[in-house]
Amino acid sequence: MVAAIAEERLDRVKRSRVFPALAAERCLDMAGTTLDAVDEIAVAWNPALEMETTPQGWLAARRWRSEHAYQVPSRLLRLAGQRGGATMQQADLWEGAPPVTYVDHYLAHAANAFFLSPFDEAAVVAMDGRGEKRTGLLARAAGTRIEVLDETLFPHSLGLFYGALTQFLGFEPDGDEWKVMALASFADAENEYLDRVRRLIRVDDRGRVHLALEHFEHYNFWDPRLYSDLLVELLGPPRAKDDVLEPRHERIAAALQRTFEEVTARVMTVLHERTGLPRVVVSGGCFMNSVFNGKILDLTPFEEVFVGSCPDDSGTSIGAALYLHALRTGERPAGGYRHNAWGVGYTDAACRDAAERYKLPHARVVDDPAAAAADDLVVGRLIGWFQGRQEFGQRALGNRSILADPRLPDAKDKINAAVKFRESFRPFAPAILAERVADYFACGPDVAVPFMERVLMFRPEKRDAVPAVVHADGSGRLQTVDGESSTRYRDLILAFEERTGVPLVLNTSFNLNGEPIVTSPEDAIRTFFSCGLDVLYLGNVRISKTPEGSAANGATAASQPAHRVPAGETGGD
Repeated sequence: MVAAIAEERLDRVKRSRVFPALAAERCLDMAGTTLDAVDEIAVAWNPALEMETTPQGWLAARRWRSEHAYQVPSRLLRLAGQRGGATMQQADLWEGAPPVTYVDHYLAHAANAFFLSPFDEAAVVAMDGRGEKRTGLLARAAGTRIEVLDETLFPHSLGLFYGALTQFLGFEPDGDEWKVMALASFADAENEYLDRVRRLIRVDDRGRVHLALEHFEHYNFWDPRLYSDLLVELLGPPRAKDDVLEPRHERIAAALQRTFEEVTARVMTVLHERTGLPRVVVSGGCFMNSVFNGKILDLTPFEEVFVGSCPDDSGTSIGAALYLHALRTGERPAGGYRHNAWGVGYTDAACRDAAERYKLPHARVVDDPAAAAADDLVVGRLIGWFQGRQEFGQRALGNRSILADPRLPDAKDKINAAVKFRESFRPFAPAILAERVADYFACGPDVAVPFMERVLMFRPEKRDAVPAVVHADGSGRLQTVDGESSTRYRDLILAFEERTGVPLVLNTSFNLNGEPIVTSPEDAIRTFFSCGLDVLYLGNVRISKTPEGSAANGATAASQPAHRVPAGETGGD
């Protein structure tokens, strides 16, 4: 892996849907190459799988001629009586152009999970709302080969099941499911709604998911609701977006989460029975459910699991490229990644240059940013932390983070109200030194959660010591920070432990509610001055909003040589 970045991080539109021109240009720049030098372009969606069902009469009259790029192969598939293959390629777009190869969305998910993992052989499960025709995939992977074993087809979908009830609870489907996951912790799943929700979904003996479709409308594309009137009869009136959250909604969320866990565990148990393999890799939006991820080894027969940093659709870009790499070269891409810092990076010099250009009045270069930040945390300051290359995926893992002292009971509420501007019930993550994980969590000493991808239970005796990162049920969506993480980030946590005896800090993504995670120093500065953060560490520059504490160790930014570094150049920390 050389470079990866989501378009939203550059165009600054949350969940941007435009063609990723900015991201493509920036990745080529970071790789030091040009489009003409690229061997092949991979796209994580295969239109051939949807061309099988082109409606009769399409292009019957004169239409836009470019539609022939879709229509001609569609008609050929039908004439040949064939189904779309795993890949589809376009070549000769211009003289010397690299071919564009479209990869089956679920094979891209599977490749993202397997080829980034440390395993040479594993069972594979991918599940989300929908990709082409599939909504789920079971496979076996070994070496460079991914063998599909079974599939769940639209409209049956575990992801859309969760999405429909997310919408029923007044949240945005395909975006707010993690809010429902957090809400579920406030109620006991053993309630009057559990059996009602369970009857909506089942798993057959091949590991395929089936919905009680009469309760859903996601396949009726003319209805904005994802659920039907029968679901309302079953569960009662839905919650409107701005309605107050009531205990009934918490109980429905808890029943939903429990059912999701039971169904997913059953799918994975069937996969284990069919493969007999001890290791499993998972991908797809369903495995953004970090609560379930933390229970996989308890609820299924698998002995080891790999959950990557980007199991959502953003990761299929990487998966498609890795899939074609394996297909073309016959070699397995190097896996076992413990970091995902593949995005745009800025050196300390570039950060100092940004502080210079904006003439920030309380900016100082500090000799040891990690130690200085630890001092700020200890006295209760909320910190914006901007270092090195940006992470790829939905989690901030210490390069584009907001940090706080986990010992402060009000830290969570302060960040939700004054920084993130979001619902008060949503928790924040503890980032803990990897070697201390078993001291604070109910797990073994070798458990690694490098991508903040799993929720584990805090040990009861430790919960009162770090109340800001303990969720309502005593859990935490943790990140273990080891030697492969950002050195400066790990040094900060070590320094905080030296001062407090606590080997963890509160970590959340550096962004405001509704905005993408910051990418550039300019993004960080604007966000810092738009919310209630107290201090910003921009590389080795400490920026404060007040004169208080601005004379930290080190000289002023103005007294340092401002070595301009082009945007995108990495290193320096």
